[in-house]
Amino acid sequence: MFPIYVKEPGFREPEEPIYYVVTRSGLFQVKRTPVFRSRVRVRGLVWLEEEEEGARFLLPLIPEKILGETMAFFREVFRKYRAEAAVLLYLREGAEYEIRIPPQQVAGGHCRYEIGPNPPGCIRVGTIHSHGAAEAFHSELDDLDEQHDDGLHVTIGSLHAKPSVSCSLVVDGRRFDLRPEEVLEVMPWQFEPTIRLEDSE
Repeated sequence: MFPIYVKEPGFREPEEPIYYVVTRSGLFQVKRTPVFRSRVRVRGLVWLEEEEEGARFLLPLIPEKILGETMAFFREVFRKYRAEAAVLLYLREGAEYEIRIPPQQVAGGHCRYEIGPNPPGCIRVGTIHSHGAAEAFHSELDDLDEQHDDGLHVTIGSLHAKPSVSCSLVVDGRRFDLRPEEVLEVMPWQFEPTIRLEDSE
């Protein structure tokens, strides 16, 4: 077994002829012989067990009431502007969800919004945004918006017909797809929203 080091500020090279070093650029095997000194990037250490990237949603399902309010807002924005829209999803102490409508500029193919500070007593879970008449999927623009926004991201599309939905967790810029039933208590197409949501503060 060979030693493993972490290349932190002030790191000094050890004397071992072979060692591994974890760096910002990845994992490297370093060799020192009378003939050469090398640093070779490696995918892993052969004597260790395999591991795969993954992420799992740990919170309760998003309840019908929250999804109904969100759908009502999305449909009203789509009816009025034929545009996408977004809400921020929070979890209050005691495991109660709430949504906030952030300041946003809506357009047919994208919406820009401001996140701002969390409401007191809440953690931010993620976002739910609409795709207007387009199918629900995570677009390149969504990837850009969410690359530094760890959390749950739900997209709802086809607002003019039977709605579609796509759910994922984003962690460190990597997207992990989730089944809608892992996230939502009911699906967007299972009810007609009756709540008219006014802009919240």
